[in-house]
Amino acid sequence: MMKTKKNVYGQIVLLVTLLGACSKLDMELPIEACTSPGQINLNHPKANSLRQKLDQIVDLGIPGVVMAVRDIEGTWASASGLSKLETKTPMEICHLQFGQSVAKMYMATAILMLYEDGLIDLDEKITTYLPGSITRGIENTDQATVRMLLNHTSGIAEYNDKPNYVTYLLQHPLHTFNVNDYLDYTRGASAKFSPGEKYSYTNTNYILLALIADKITGDHKRFIRHEILTAFELNDTYYHDQGFMEEPTLVNTYWDRYSNGKIENCSAMHRTNVGSLIGDDGIIATPVDFISFLELLLTHQILEESTMEDMLHFVEEEPNRPGGYGLGISQEFYKDHERNGHTGGGIGAACELGYFKNSDTYFFIGMNLGSSITPAPSIVDPFERILDEIYDIILE
Repeated sequence: MMKTKKNVYGQIVLLVTLLGACSKLDMELPIEACTSPGQINLNHPKANSLRQKLDQIVDLGIPGVVMAVRDIEGTWASASGLSKLETKTPMEICHLQFGQSVAKMYMATAILMLYEDGLIDLDEKITTYLPGSITRGIENTDQATVRMLLNHTSGIAEYNDKPNYVTYLLQHPLHTFNVNDYLDYTRGASAKFSPGEKYSYTNTNYILLALIADKITGDHKRFIRHEILTAFELNDTYYHDQGFMEEPTLVNTYWDRYSNGKIENCSAMHRTNVGSLIGDDGIIATPVDFISFLELLLTHQILEESTMEDMLHFVEEEPNRPGGYGLGISQEFYKDHERNGHTGGGIGAACELGYFKNSDTYFFIGMNLGSSITPAPSIVDPFERILDEIYDIILE
């Protein structure tokens, strides 16, 4: 739903009937109220217009939605709907949201920090950093480079479009996968194309990047937490902290299992899944922390300007279509306005983190309804129209 082809679990909808014989899921988890941050400009001139759009999104049947904006007028954030339907707990801007594939921006940033430290060469082959025990049976790993992993031109097979993975996930919704499980789904699978030939968004790329960072740092999770989150005071962001999927202010999540408009709580399944993923997922944060990270990144406070030029070198996603993908960051256009950032979609949540250059505006919008199991058609088109209207307000 978040205007993205980059759906983390886009193939799940093809096999969702595997759960068809099950009774209604009961996967709700506790959530606590929280205290909203004090730096919000409640008098932001776009506040009323944007808040109305959030209410309209909830009126479509989406449980809850939250948004943060930072521009010349300061930082504004607001929420509408519920963070948990069963207890009628309101959605708050201090509630933690799932970043889903937005995690790729953090993973790419970590790799580029290691590059700046001289610990990794972006144009070296993957096998320079990963042993055969990891790359065994995965085509293209002996030819593709670190850069090709970052910009999705490696041609390496995707793990989450494999029917045996999707089948097992849906039949065992609370199963905890490990990294070898994900890679095993790609072993023996044909590569998509020759390394560097073209672009194809592939989550496996970012699992391999996480493992490369593990080899260099000893623990990429700790590196991201210490060198990015702690170092830049992103105190409301979590990446595989101990028990991070049990944070008391993390929203409950929902899915439209049969695309019929009937929403079910899938929180336990969603958290188990996100908590299993490294590199391509695994970030949770407040909306304000998400935009703070993007601002830090794009204003060269984390990476050097020359490195950012590399990061923002976009490869073409589709022939003759504006936009592209850099090193962990996307370039898209809305009415000729360039937007940089990333989208995320999963079983029970969806979001977009972006920056409009022309209006010098950072924004995050997230909701606790999944974008991977296709929502009822009655929601999709009006949601897309409202999202366009939000962009228009941001660009005024």
